[in-house]
Amino acid sequence: MEAEKLIFKSEKKMQQELRERISSRKPESGRDGYIISAEGKFTYRNVAYLIKVLRYFNHTDDFTSLGRDRVSHSHAVVEYPDETKPIVDLIPNDYGYEFLYHDTLHSNNDKQTIEEQIKECHELAKEDIDSLIDGEISKKLDEGIMSLQNLKDKLNHGIAKLK
Repeated sequence: MEAEKLIFKSEKKMQQELRERISSRKPESGRDGYIISAEGKFTYRNVAYLIKVLRYFNHTDDFTSLGRDRVSHSHAVVEYPDETKPIVDLIPNDYGYEFLYHDTLHSNNDKQTIEEQIKECHELAKEDIDSLIDGEISKKLDEGIMSLQNLKDKLNHGIAKLK
């Protein structure tokens, strides 16, 4: 298995990517965006997840601060890779959040270094996976299965009465 770590781009590589994005931008396109400055794939309890570090640029055609009292000029996100999408697609989206999809663009993250934001992203991903395997998501899925089984039993009982 390949090493699970974030791979950071060099400043030179990010500046080159920024120049390429600016030069290829269409006039009708927005002038704000982000560059992925680091990314890595990780596995916890046999479920893969991604962490990315994003660095923003704006209409000045340069990298920019995220504003407020941010300590870091970047923020981290948790996403799911293609191989985890079949699992994500099975989870009902009524839990008030998306499974394996988080970011550190919140005011409570302002005073965090990027290393602290990355650590928080790992924790958020692991909480989601724990919830899926033996926590709240697992419990809700079990309740849904039981509810469907009860409905099936009632239908079968009703059909048996008709015979």
